[in-house]
Amino acid sequence: MVTIIKEQTELRQRVIPVGVVEQLNRYPVKSMLAEPLTEADVNLHGVVGDRRFAFIQSGNHTRFPWLTAREVPRMMLYRAEHVDPSDPDISGVLVTTPEGRQLDLFSAELLDELREQLKPRLRKHPIFPVHLSSAFDSAHISILTPHAVQKLSDLMGGDVEPRRFRSNLYVNTDGSEQPDEQTWIGSQVVIGDGDQATVVAITKGIPRCMMPNLHPDTAVQDPRILRTIARKQDNLMGIYGTVVKRGRIHVGDTVRLLVDEGRQVIDDQPHVKSVMRLK
Repeated sequence: MVTIIKEQTELRQRVIPVGVVEQLNRYPVKSMLAEPLTEADVNLHGVVGDRRFAFIQSGNHTRFPWLTAREVPRMMLYRAEHVDPSDPDISGVLVTTPEGRQLDLFSAELLDELREQLKPRLRKHPIFPVHLSSAFDSAHISILTPHAVQKLSDLMGGDVEPRRFRSNLYVNTDGSEQPDEQTWIGSQVVIGDGDQATVVAITKGIPRCMMPNLHPDTAVQDPRILRTIARKQDNLMGIYGTVVKRGRIHVGDTVRLLVDEGRQVIDDQPHVKSVMRLK
């Protein structure tokens, strides 16, 4: 007779407080200004109402059909706001132009104004807004820390504006034993407390395009930003995360890192899984 033994084990995790949510942002329209928030619901698509709208270029048949500040740099100076912030999933959106005009997102005036800022060869193609579950580039949530911004500022030899990186969460990690968010990749973070705590799996660093070159107040380009990130940081700045448990995030919430420490036996007595008789 052979007895097959199976031990009871459990996954042990160490909980490390790594920071506090200092800023919370959503972007009602992709590539337009952020809407600063003090609290927000988070579902499996990310911050509710984030990047729910985007503009499509009808002549663009690539995997990235969006009209963004890559094509119209001043687009990031337009401020989009939900008409009903309490229900952003179904709310309409008003856009304030850099000159102060308020236009409906779907208005012909806004579409014409954006199209006129395209390069002449692109103006013949219509552009139109679309309503989506979310138009994020790669993952539901983006996170940045002052630690990362200071590191880049040191490399640049001057202060770098964190709003260049258009993150959802700006997490202050000062005093943390693990302040570098790139070291969180492969783990989960818990944001907040109790039943409303949000759990996010940190999946990868954020590879950067030219967007951070554009100053958020002027749209003036500084190519040194991306050049430094590419040469000195493997083109990574900030981290992406996927929502594991929906919840509600508030400015001031504690962010805790869950670090797996392997499986451990939780019962001194092994358990008989099955018995097999050999003839």
